[in-house]
Amino acid sequence: MAWFLPQFEFFSVLLRAATLGFQALVLGGLIYVAVIQWPAGPAVAGATDRCLKGIRWAAMALAVAQLLYVSAGSAILMGTLQLSLRGVMTAQFFLAGTGATLASVLLAVVLRGPGPGLESRTGFVLKTLPFAAILMAAAIWTSHSVSRLDHRVVTAMLTGLHQLAVAAWMGALPFLLVSLRRVQSTDCARLLVQRFSTMAVVSVAILIGAGVALSYFYVAEWPALYGTAYGFMILTKSAMLAILLLLGASNWWLVRSLDDRAGKNQEDQLSPIPRRIPEPILRIRRIGEAEIGIGFSVILAAASLTSQPPAVDLVQDRLSAHEIIERYHPVIPRFTTPTVDQLSPATPLEKAINSYDNSELAQSHNQDPDIAWSEYSHHWAGVIMLAVGVLAWLSRSPRISWARIWPLGFVALAVFSFLRGDTENWPMGPISFWKSFYDPEVAMHRVYDVLIVVYALFEWGVQTGRLKSRIAAYVFPLAIGLGGAILLLHSHAFGNAKNELLIEMTHNSLGVLAVFGGWARLLEIRLPAAQGGRLSAIAGQIWPACLVLIGCLLLNYREA
Repeated sequence: MAWFLPQFEFFSVLLRAATLGFQALVLGGLIYVAVIQWPAGPAVAGATDRCLKGIRWAAMALAVAQLLYVSAGSAILMGTLQLSLRGVMTAQFFLAGTGATLASVLLAVVLRGPGPGLESRTGFVLKTLPFAAILMAAAIWTSHSVSRLDHRVVTAMLTGLHQLAVAAWMGALPFLLVSLRRVQSTDCARLLVQRFSTMAVVSVAILIGAGVALSYFYVAEWPALYGTAYGFMILTKSAMLAILLLLGASNWWLVRSLDDRAGKNQEDQLSPIPRRIPEPILRIRRIGEAEIGIGFSVILAAASLTSQPPAVDLVQDRLSAHEIIERYHPVIPRFTTPTVDQLSPATPLEKAINSYDNSELAQSHNQDPDIAWSEYSHHWAGVIMLAVGVLAWLSRSPRISWARIWPLGFVALAVFSFLRGDTENWPMGPISFWKSFYDPEVAMHRVYDVLIVVYALFEWGVQTGRLKSRIAAYVFPLAIGLGGAILLLHSHAFGNAKNELLIEMTHNSLGVLAVFGGWARLLEIRLPAAQGGRLSAIAGQIWPACLVLIGCLLLNYREA
């Protein structure tokens, strides 16, 4: 239990993200089948079966995530507060999580076969609506809205609308892509895309409206928006939402082009098996994949948001605009370090493990030499990333083919991070390799080091032609996109709320750039220039630019 306590904050947010993501998939799948798929008739029967199977798998995954979340929370409460199991069972999170788990399992059972009442859309809705309602009620019950003393009903309704809109847009989108792969009639594909486009526009309007209204209650004033962790995470979500809206707008124009093509080539649209996938449909599928990746990264950010108290409640320790400008104005990078003897001594492992509230320990390790060493590590990482980004951009020219070795820069980054990034743990410090993993920050850094080497070698093989597999080309963009999404959960404990927030601002910015860069690269791969045209070319310019910006942010990283 003592080992698990420091890890719990990270894993609780990760499990919360899993529950929000799978909940969006379940509710979005139900909405998609009832509103979009079923009215299309028997022509999409095969796609409907595949969507129902996807909803069942998402429901079972949601049940597992909820069960783990409830079990971990219960174990922590019982271990730290000495509560009995009966006492924990009356807690709000336990009741909501248990109800959501049971509803998910029963929904998966109901959708296992056609069964009585599932032959029609009305029967489908009547059979699944009770379980969907329980899932929504459980999500609202564990949100900030129910825990507040004022405006509880209004904020609960807005939270429900907000989550329902996310499900109808992001949660339903994967099922649209599944359907487009299964239907054989181009006319049916056009019908599905048109109907989904209309639903997505309505969902986005509700999503933005409910989000703005919730910000009015939870943030209340502009200084809280940029001066608190809750407010800054809202800004992070808003930036990612803006990119999603641009991708959605691209798909909307493609939907309109489908209408034009339908009018000009009616015979091809009515053909049961078209000779090839129309380019607009293919582009919609590829852009939709990028939307899903970025959209579920936003859901991960939302999970991090739920772990923070609302900004309106934090009237102390808010950052001012002057403090933010003072921290982030450009400075000369630090490329030298103090000696190891000047650093703070390593925290005794037993004391750190047995101390749940380690803010005092964190403060003792936040001295000038320690800060200098950390900044030195980040600044050299910035140099490497800047070089990687520039070489990646240059490698696009056939005249500079040697620049295709740029992925090996990530290997150098991982080796440098492992050898010089941590002075308390092996190989530089006295804490052994395995025992150092009690600290979630150290564990996360070392997982990143391994991932960096793996995806760097894959991308090096792809860039130099040693790996011809298309799947191998997906490793780098998926790894960097996933790594960026997880970075949104990254946190530090310095015992100083303002300093923690200033550092998290950098980490969130790095995470957003990594997410954008990874999915831009994947879009370029999945939509070759011959099919994607200008869109593929734009994506090919975005991801090297993201790498360069990551390098610039690291070069300007500071902890004091």
